[in-house]
Amino acid sequence: MSKKRLLVTVALAAFMATMDTSLVSVGLPQIAASLATSVAAISWVMVAYLLANASLQIMVGRLADLAAAGRLFMAGVTLFAAASGLAGLSPGFLFLIACRVAQGVGGAMMLGVSPKLITLAFREGDRGFALGIFSAGFASGATMGAPLGGLILTYLSWRALFVVNLALGVVLLVIGTRVLKKFQAPQAWKWQTLDLWGGVILTATLALFILTLTGVRDHGLMTVHNLLGFLLAGAGLVLLIITERRQPNPLLHRELWLRCDFIKGIFGVLLAFACVMGSFFLLPFFLVQVFNFPPTMVGLMLAILAISNVIMAFLGGHLADRIGNLIVLRTGLAFIFAGLFFLGTATPRTAILRLAGSLALTGMGLGLFSAPNLNEILHGVPPKLMGLAASTSAVMKNLGALLGVIALVAALGWESKEHVTLISAVHFSAAHFQRAFWLAAGLGALNFLVNLLPRRTGER
Repeated sequence: MSKKRLLVTVALAAFMATMDTSLVSVGLPQIAASLATSVAAISWVMVAYLLANASLQIMVGRLADLAAAGRLFMAGVTLFAAASGLAGLSPGFLFLIACRVAQGVGGAMMLGVSPKLITLAFREGDRGFALGIFSAGFASGATMGAPLGGLILTYLSWRALFVVNLALGVVLLVIGTRVLKKFQAPQAWKWQTLDLWGGVILTATLALFILTLTGVRDHGLMTVHNLLGFLLAGAGLVLLIITERRQPNPLLHRELWLRCDFIKGIFGVLLAFACVMGSFFLLPFFLVQVFNFPPTMVGLMLAILAISNVIMAFLGGHLADRIGNLIVLRTGLAFIFAGLFFLGTATPRTAILRLAGSLALTGMGLGLFSAPNLNEILHGVPPKLMGLAASTSAVMKNLGALLGVIALVAALGWESKEHVTLISAVHFSAAHFQRAFWLAAGLGALNFLVNLLPRRTGER
């Protein structure tokens, strides 16, 4: 019973953290109007959360290896829920941004610790199933956020969007507090064993890199701010490497980065989320501009991809326990490639069923891939490094999604004389979208081929 309760707790936390992003994004116009904020400034409601969440996850994952993972998780739930409640009461824009940063920190604490808790509770033969449920929590949150947000805004204020997270946080505290008390620190530890300087440099470098990527996404690469941002992020990386080489307990642990399976796994996550999430971003524009679909039809087509992802995320981990991680994740990557390949051949004359099939294949592929790949990343990793390994994978998801959007938007507007931004009003033909989807399919094919290479530690 305690294992089941733990699994429900971490899956619900994943659901809450990922739902928050799509839930709040629906309410941005109302928030901007209510707080008298410009469209450009309101994007910080999303960026502040992403920066805090993604840049801190690796540090939190390392803390989960050293300290009491259960207490760290519940502290994250408490912070996330409290910040959500305060965000709903925000008297002004800056207060809301501060609350979003706190939410991001709480989300990093939950998501950075969750895989560590799963590895502590489930043995390797059952771990795939547990990671599948956890992955399904992620996918379900992303699927439910937008429609739930639209429903809430139909009847209530934007402030109610944050009350949802507060309510879910209270539920998590009730069901998780007792079972998570069992997951204490494996031994007494001294704070000196934490690579504090490495953590500060890594967090700052990641935050700067992600912030610069959002700038490239919105304004293009060739701006002074973005070029300077990449230069400083590169300098931060060099400083981090120099610092880590002198650390007895480095955050960039050599034992992880010398493992071929770990490197393949995290870059597999990067490529998978780049091609799928980049395509997912372009799909609404594609369906409207090429097929002239109404909003309800666009929502239905996007739901096909999202729901197929949720269903196969449930099944992917279970299948991995039965027939092996690599068979399932390779099948998932083949599905991703096939779905994006067929999407790249779509024209205004393409049948709706074929289009729906392409989206279903893509969603099924990501669902099949996620849990077995995370299980493969964690396979053979010493328990003392499980949290660090899993949190590194989580950061790669965020980076992959951002890089995918940037790359596919650039491919879409390759021949356009003006820079294409997220809010561009430029109308594109089917050929423009085909080029972007072909790039996504190429990334999917590369990911599949790399994962066909034999593993150093043998097939699983």
